Amino acid sequence: MSTVSLSEKAYHHIRRQVFAGELAPGDRLVNRTLATEIGTSFIPVREAISRLASEGLVEQVAGAGAFVRTFDRQEISEIYDVRELFEPYAAAQAARFMTDHELSELESLLKEWETVGETILARKRGATEVDLDRWLDLNKRFHEVMIQASRNHILSKITNDVNVLSQCFAAHRGSPRLLSKGTVEYTLNSHRRLYQMLEERNSDAAEEQVREQLKFGRESVLNFFDQNRNR
Repeated sequence: MSTVSLSEKAYHHIRRQVFAGELAPGDRLVNRTLATEIGTSFIPVREAISRLASEGLVEQVAGAGAFVRTFDRQEISEIYDVRELFEPYAAAQAARFMTDHELSELESLLKEWETVGETILARKRGATEVDLDRWLDLNKRFHEVMIQASRNHILSKITNDVNVLSQCFAAHRGSPRLLSKGTVEYTLNSHRRLYQMLEERNSDAAEEQVREQLKFGRESVLNFFDQNRNR
């Protein structure tokens, strides 16, 4: 396997651990341990950590090493500020330019998402870590497809980079408890409506729907952050 392939493997391994909460905020990334887990040398691990640092998921501290990034309340709010500037516009553009193939992928993602949601709602103890991991993956891919359909490469890069940070914080919630019944129901219903608006090529409605989703997301995430900070 080439160094590039090993670096990619290391990148996805570490990234998955961060998003799954296996590496918690503030945890130090130990090259030797990660290299053993992945089955590679230190070089691909170092390259993967540098890439994660460039994405904002990891902080490199001179003389101390690399650490999983810890977000504060202000940073979380700023992430949503940026998302609210760009994503509604991306949705409006996607409604104009989205292909039938992209709509089909969104429909498939939505069906799988609904299956995960139904499983969570039917379970007395609520969501599990596996549920949260899959939920975040589906949410990420749904929005990636929509943003890609805007046919604006700069917009896609900005929104995808910011969404990486949002996904990272989602993992840092450290618990699937944020997937409450109300959150699950709202998220699925709002994305069903968004899909319909995109299918109908209704740019104004799609833009407003995403704006509402982001407002709900900001409120629920910051409330959850505040509740857990005060524990």
